[in-house]
Amino acid sequence: MILDYLDPSTPDDFNCHVCVIGAGPAGIAIASAFAQSRFTVCVLESGGLESEQDSQALNDGESVGPALLDPALCRLRALGGSCRLWGGGCVPLTRLDLEARPWVPSSGWPLDFDELVAWCRRARDACGIDARHDIGDGSFANARFLHALPLRGEHAIDRVCIESPVLFQTHYRTLFQESGNITLLLHANLMELAAARDAGRVQAARIGALDGRRGAVHARHYVLAAGGIENARLLLASDGVHPGGLGNRHDQVGRHFMDHPRCVAGQVVGGDLAALLRPYDRDGQRESRPLYRELGLADSAQRRLGLLNARARPIPVTDAAPAGLQALRELRASFRPPALEAANKVDAEVQQALASGIAGASMPAPAPRRSNGRRARLALRVGMNASDVAGAFARRLRKRPVDRYSRVDLMAYFEQAPNPDSRITLGEARDALGMRRVRVDWRLTALDHASYRTSAALLGEEAARCCGGRFEASPWVRDPSVEPAVVGTAHHIGTTRMASRPEDGVVDPHCRVHGMENLHVAGSSVFPTSGWAFPTFTIVALAMRLADRLRTGLEIVGL
Repeated sequence: MILDYLDPSTPDDFNCHVCVIGAGPAGIAIASAFAQSRFTVCVLESGGLESEQDSQALNDGESVGPALLDPALCRLRALGGSCRLWGGGCVPLTRLDLEARPWVPSSGWPLDFDELVAWCRRARDACGIDARHDIGDGSFANARFLHALPLRGEHAIDRVCIESPVLFQTHYRTLFQESGNITLLLHANLMELAAARDAGRVQAARIGALDGRRGAVHARHYVLAAGGIENARLLLASDGVHPGGLGNRHDQVGRHFMDHPRCVAGQVVGGDLAALLRPYDRDGQRESRPLYRELGLADSAQRRLGLLNARARPIPVTDAAPAGLQALRELRASFRPPALEAANKVDAEVQQALASGIAGASMPAPAPRRSNGRRARLALRVGMNASDVAGAFARRLRKRPVDRYSRVDLMAYFEQAPNPDSRITLGEARDALGMRRVRVDWRLTALDHASYRTSAALLGEEAARCCGGRFEASPWVRDPSVEPAVVGTAHHIGTTRMASRPEDGVVDPHCRVHGMENLHVAGSSVFPTSGWAFPTFTIVALAMRLADRLRTGLEIVGL
């Protein structure tokens, strides 16, 4: 069922077997694993079914590090979490991503790659991926494409991704509405995990709403699934017993904060630019959809050169369309139904902030007004420039691009090395609930910068070689004194990292907080390293693994 904590008829307090904090992909995956079981689950969501300004304002905080990252404009509070703006990209991590790499400090997962793959197979269904697409080493297997670049495998390879059709906020709403044992509680903010005197277990989740209402959830198990920034914030804020917060006896909560930094590596000019773009055109590869490819750094190159993982995406930059072709496009657009506006202003603001660092990305311009007179003028322009339309039609028949490319920008996305000084802490300012706001101190290291330069040059040169063009590197790639102007990708990773020893991390290999009997963490905050892969697919896989362990434990004790 779905209840709203702002509704006076909703109870103040709840009792359940499992309390999940956060209704993003991790929280939803855990809740769905208990569907139609005899165990009750209460999922706390800070926002509503849609994004709202008042709830979103709780994300405000400070960015105090040398690399700026606004905590208010890189995440969402509403059903579905930040996956409300997810592009659907799914890809497995590589075996190398999980290994202890001598050149990457604090690397290595306390989790076997083959075990993770087994749970990735379970995650396919949750993400709407057909089971015929098997899990490979950093790629989906069994993929076939018509076009490919002649890449040298010791430098770069194609990683096969899948575009998930699942929108978590809509796909799983029916589950919450119809389930008798799962409760989604909207506008319920976790204010503190109240622990026993010895800090060995959580006794209650103190919750509150923006209207001043307060209450508690009592459960056998508690799972933090509120995202990489908020998971750390909530542990630090739960300091009623231990002054440093829960799970923080060794000062590990909030440390090793990572994102996937992105930056334009340079431009490919000359040569057959259409041949470079064609293998990575998600819309054009209709024969293989929903599969698509990303240009990735080869494992052998990482080992040989001591590099962090990386990928690159070719982005076309076109010449201005001929007058006749542009008029035809505007004429066609004038007959289409008006596009729906963004779901709401909050989603649009965050989406625009995330897109601002991508070359060529922008929010769509308002559609021009329709009128019969305007259509007549457009039709006249099409007729007066009929040769432009004929030329475009001829190019399409020859399977050549309709637009003419002036260059291809190469947007690179990088793995960030774990760094204990890159961290989440609490500031002095307080939000509308009276809770201390978050401070983000995002820091890159010399290893990051050196690796990014080498990877950008290698991927750029390889892309240019494959199409007979020339790679013109951005200044930061050529000059070590120039730092890359990276921006984040809203992939918040590492703040409650998984480790075998409590001195090295916050959760154990089963995602249970070290030293605590019934507190667990789900999401990319438990990743010890990030690779370059979109994290959602692995988030869901690990969440399902945790849910299975919780459900098995409850069945054993007979609750």
